[in-house]
Amino acid sequence: MNVRSLTRIGTALAGAAVSTLALAGPAQAASGTILVPDDFNPTYSDTRATGHYEVQGAGLRVFTESNTSTDKVAEYVDTNTPLASTGEPTLDYTPTSGTIPPGYQLIVDFDADGTNDGILVGEKVYNGTWWLNNAADADIKAAAPHTGGGYGSPYYGTLDEWRANFPNAIVKAFGFSLGSGVKGDGVINSITFAGTTYTFAKPVVLTSKDQCKNGGYKTSTSPVFTTQGECVSSFSTTK
Repeated sequence: MNVRSLTRIGTALAGAAVSTLALAGPAQAASGTILVPDDFNPTYSDTRATGHYEVQGAGLRVFTESNTSTDKVAEYVDTNTPLASTGEPTLDYTPTSGTIPPGYQLIVDFDADGTNDGILVGEKVYNGTWWLNNAADADIKAAAPHTGGGYGSPYYGTLDEWRANFPNAIVKAFGFSLGSGVKGDGVINSITFAGTTYTFAKPVVLTSKDQCKNGGYKTSTSPVFTTQGECVSSFSTTK
């Protein structure tokens, strides 16, 4: 994630929102901004042909066209945070249509060897239980807190249970997924991870050197400028 963008244009949430994903988060969170699509890691993206997203106000509208295998919206933001430090992530979502909200997803290097081993998925319906994706490494499945049915996959547990079983685990990315095969439409108002609540915005791209003046360079997020001169120079015709 472009960390500088969070310190530049991160703003406090206006009012308290009620989360539809019942995964209790911290009582008070810092704030930040996810620039769309700049802060989404394209390597992890699984937004398919009939899945879509767009910034809407300070939220992110996510929607699918039907309920086929191409109806999926899934995006992730890079991090490098110990699972032990993530708290209880939350996703604040307001549905427009459809009954299934997006799931919260954590891409995890469970054994801290530099390789992603699986994805933990938190969904409202499972009330605080996070399940492991079926494509995860076999040794991670074997050490899951619980095995059986009824929780999205045969491998599941609370985040505290996953932390206990994998004390060195590192979260490499956090994000969301609507689908696949789900028809839905709604707005992710915010997403909270490791004590910071993020809203969404489009990148700010200046188009002339005049926009650099009077502090305008500070508003640019793509790229980020440290001085007015640096900003003005970027528009030099001699470059």
